[in-house]
Parts: sequence; structure tokens; C-alpha cells
Amino acid sequence: MKAAKKSLLALIFLGSFTAACLTAQGMNIDEAIEIDIEKLPEIQSLFPKRENVVFQQFNEIVEKNSRRVFAGQNPEYTFFRYSPGSDSVKFDFLQLCARLNINIDTMATLNSIASKDDNIKGQTIIVPTVQGIFIALDGGQNDIETLLFQNYKNQNLTKGTLYYKIKGRNFVFIQGKRFEPTERAFYLDSAFMLPLTKDSFTVSSEFGKRKNPFSGQIKNHNGIDLAAAEGSPVYAIKDGDVAYAVPDDPVFGNYIILSHDHGKQTSVYAHLSKMNVDQYQSVKKGTIIGLVGHTGQATGDHLHFEIRQGGKVENPRDKLNF
Repeated sequence: MKAAKKSLLALIFLGSFTAACLTAQGMNIDEAIEIDIEKLPEIQSLFPKRENVVFQQFNEIVEKNSRRVFAGQNPEYTFFRYSPGSDSVKFDFLQLCARLNINIDTMATLNSIASKDDNIKGQTIIVPTVQGIFIALDGGQNDIETLLFQNYKNQNLTKGTLYYKIKGRNFVFIQGKRFEPTERAFYLDSAFMLPLTKDSFTVSSEFGKRKNPFSGQIKNHNGIDLAAAEGSPVYAIKDGDVAYAVPDDPVFGNYIILSHDHGKQTSVYAHLSKMNVDQYQSVKKGTIIGLVGHTGQATGDHLHFEIRQGGKVENPRDKLNF
């Protein structure tokens, strides 16, 4: 056990850092410390078993750092990694933060997790041992990153800050900082909502390969079909802008495409009987943007719904709780 702990400590201190210097003029990018995820010690289970040496070591460092920060001393800037599902236990993001005893603000901003309801299965999560927030210096790639960048871009940060490079992106870390009330409310409410009222629909066709009901060919179905009564309200799943509001398309009928997160993500709503919004209009999450119908190539009343990230189709079940 002692030998295991000794070799583990050698790995851990590969990820231990001292504070970078900050000038009054702003960030010193050249002093950003790169986090090599593959070299971080891996937490393979979040249960405090005797043989779970890495998780024990992590908990000890977190506790020691808390005492140091409370006493006004410098903590040990150490990182670990964890892959949700690696220990056969399904934790959502909030449960994961609670199990690690690291606050949501720190975990979300370090790992660029846009929403508390994001599906984190299959991701490698970087786990810090000091609380604070990480601000993306490229302006942000999701709503909360953009909001934090705007809120802090004009502040002269000269105390308790570190600069890191994570997956090729530069971040400033502000130790001990938490989301402001408006930032916290924004983050906790940034999840997608269902495009139809819960319990008002059934899933009639899943995402993936299927036989096209018109041509009979096996093709990719890029969304999910939700069978519902004609005239059922269709909601914007998240704040965004109407990129397209197209009438009478031969395939999709009346359809709407919303742009989210500054164009990095889009949602598609097709076969509508009516569209309630115009192109370029801004909409809030929950806005009724149209009504269910069967326009275009549709065998019955339903909503064809898609989510695309960076132009690439994603399974809506990975983003929303159907």
C-alpha cells in the first residue's frame, strides 16, 4: 500500500502547479500551464473503499486544501481525471459534483459543461482539488462561458489567479470565486426543455438508420419523431434566434431552425401546421414557435425534431429527457 501511494504521489505532482505571475496590464499567456489530461492520476471509482487509493488521496488533498485556504495559505494545485460510467455507476453532473465535494461552478467551468443536465457519459472529466471558476479567454464556446467572459473581461485580476491551457484553450482560474446569483440562475436554467408538453406525445421514430416510409430505402433519420395531436404547441427548447422559418418545403413542410450559443448549436422543428415566428426573430426558451402538423412528407401528425452541434447531427435523447 505504501509503495502504491508513493508512485501515486509521483503522478499527482506532475499535475501540481505554483501560481503564475499576473501583471496589472492583464494576462500573461506565455505562463499558462498546460494540463495534459492523459497524465493525470485517474479516479476509477467514487466509493471510499480501502483499496481505492486514488480516490482516498484525492479526498485527502481536497480536505487539506480547504484547511489551507481557510488559514490564508496557498493550496496544492492538483488535478485528477474521472470517466463517468467507469465504475459501473451512473452519476449525473450534480451528483458527480456532490460525490467529489467540488462545487458545480468549478467543475462546470473547468470542463466546459454548458448545462447541469448535459450528458457526461463517455467524457473524461478533469477533477480539481481547489474551488474557484475557470474563465475561457477565447470569449466562450457556450452560454455560461460567454457570460463569464463578458462579466470579467474588464476586471484587473491580480490576486489568486492562475492561467491554464486545457485542450488547446486558455483559461484564467480565480481561486475561491463562485458564480454570482445571476450567473448561477442562468446556468441552472440553461438546460434544454422538451419541444412538446410532457406526456402529450409518443416517440414514433427514433434517431438513426431506418426504412424511409416513402421511398422504402434504408437511410439515416437525423432526428426523432414525436407523434402528437395536430395543433399541439411546439416550444423553443432554449433561448436562440430564428435562423430559418421555411414554408412549404417538399420534405419538411413548414419548418423552423433555431440557432443557439452563437450559432454553435441548432435545433430543427419540422412538419408544422403553423409557424408563429419570423426569420431572425429572437426567442426565449419556452416560446411557442409553432404548432404540430403533417405538412411535407409526413404520414401523420408529428414533430420531426433535430439537434445539431457544430453542424453535426446528435441523438436528441442524449440532450433531452424523452
